[in-house]
Amino acid sequence: MIEWFARNPVAANLLMMTIIVVGCVSATRAIPFEVFPSFEIESVTVSTAFRGATPNSVEDGITGRVEQAIFDLEGVKEINSRSSEGLSTVVAKIDEGYDKREILNDIKLRIDALNSLPLDAEKPVVSLSTFNAGVIQVAVLGDVPYKMLRLTADRVREELLSHPSITLVDLLGVTP
Repeated sequence: MIEWFARNPVAANLLMMTIIVVGCVSATRAIPFEVFPSFEIESVTVSTAFRGATPNSVEDGITGRVEQAIFDLEGVKEINSRSSEGLSTVVAKIDEGYDKREILNDIKLRIDALNSLPLDAEKPVVSLSTFNAGVIQVAVLGDVPYKMLRLTADRVREELLSHPSITLVDLLGVTP
């Protein structure tokens, strides 16, 4: 075959040009471009809002109970938690060799079975953790009530999303 291409340079050049054109078209259409791609981490997050509660109340009323409910699950290798004002976050790291979807379902079952959470607490949200490296962070601060800050942050978020080049804006540090 090499001998045939050596005797027919036009065919070899046409084949090379075809490969280059198909490669360029495929690269621009089939491959999504992301500066900082997001990916799932091998962990499950349980977030629970408890509006107006102090960190100690969140720890005693929610975080400790969630930890107790999931600490003995097979496939959970480590549990990290954070209790802040009005929000409990528990992250369960998944051991290698375990299916993260199965662990997610097991954790959901255990969390749904909890009946000792405070009545004022919202329903816990159980999800697979994802990592999305941000490009920029914008802080909304002010000496105004929380509700006003939240409305302003929502407005800033909507304005940013209206720009055609911006596809993702997350609000951090807010209760749902």
